[in-house]
Amino acid sequence: MIKHLPSRQIILRGAHNVRDLGGYVTAQGGTVPWRRFLRGDCLHRLDEGEPERLHFEGLRMVVDLRTAREVQEAPSRLDRMRGVEWVNLPLFDALSPSALAEVDVPEGHPLLAMYVTAIETRGEAIAGILDRIAKVREGAVLFNCTAGKDRTGIIAALLLGLAGVSHTDIIADYAMTETLIPELVAEFLSRSRARGGDVEAYATLLESPASAMAGLLGHLDTKYGSVMGYFDHIDIPTETLSRLQVRMGVTG
Repeated sequence: MIKHLPSRQIILRGAHNVRDLGGYVTAQGGTVPWRRFLRGDCLHRLDEGEPERLHFEGLRMVVDLRTAREVQEAPSRLDRMRGVEWVNLPLFDALSPSALAEVDVPEGHPLLAMYVTAIETRGEAIAGILDRIAKVREGAVLFNCTAGKDRTGIIAALLLGLAGVSHTDIIADYAMTETLIPELVAEFLSRSRARGGDVEAYATLLESPASAMAGLLGHLDTKYGSVMGYFDHIDIPTETLSRLQVRMGVTG
């Protein structure tokens, strides 16, 4: 009998970049289970019935990585949904220009500086996000930001790294965003143009280049030895990591 696997992208009216981390091969040779970890873009424009669809797919918790201001301006359609717990845990809060200047980052795409700075200065926030995700025992947890590529991409990379998923697959998962959000990118650039912003510079930050994620993973390997080494650096409890690994299909 042919086993039909769930789709990686969950196509929803009103969202562009909601997808599953399931199916990737782990360090033990197994695969990350489906419908346990979902990553996504902003969910404030979901059409009627779509939140219920996500619940039917197994969604039980949403971790919104946006700032409090972003949440206030564009409230998630899932923040008061019965059967789904919603929590706002900002990742880039306090990621100031001065912080970017203080961190020694490798040369490369401008996004790489942002990602490395987040890793180096937002360790406490990252630990809190992963601890909250680890508390989900059944069903799926969805973590999202605005486009589902930067803040969401960092958390996805760390989770996949925890499971021992190959760098190649982690990079491909990150770069997939570029094929899914052209409409969002056009909208963001149009808004920037209307405000008289530097559209060319902004367009660069809306990319999802494989080199940015490759650079982040290289930084983690060089400075900490691995993703696990980084988790030790930011003092994530072994119990939290163990719970996450079990959920990722890694045991023992």
